[in-house]
Amino acid sequence: MKKIYLVVALFASVFSTNVFANSVSCYVDTMAYDNYSQNRCFGGESNPNFDPKVVFKINTSKAVSNVEWVFNGTYDRSTNCNGTTCIVDVYKVESSMTACVDKIYYTDFTWEDVNWCATAEYMYSRSGMWN
Repeated sequence: MKKIYLVVALFASVFSTNVFANSVSCYVDTMAYDNYSQNRCFGGESNPNFDPKVVFKINTSKAVSNVEWVFNGTYDRSTNCNGTTCIVDVYKVESSMTACVDKIYYTDFTWEDVNWCATAEYMYSRSGMWN
């Protein structure tokens, strides 16, 4: 019986790693509860009073001090992020944007050159009707 417990514990430890390790996750902000998804996310909102945003975060197993983000696509260019989570203002249109992590600086004074990306596709209404 002890061997069975040992095998089960060993098997469980193999699959207990973080499935989001070393990647970027995102969600498109809506009035509903939003969940992060790895590498790609979709969403939209038809409420004309809603302030549209896309949220990106890095997933890494080490403690992070600073992050260099690179953005591409349709978004408010005043966005400036350097932490592990980045909230990006987007326009009330149907479009997409990509956020990539270029460099990560860890709290143990090491750094890493990476290219982890996530793409968000979003659709926000200006008038309450889908355009």
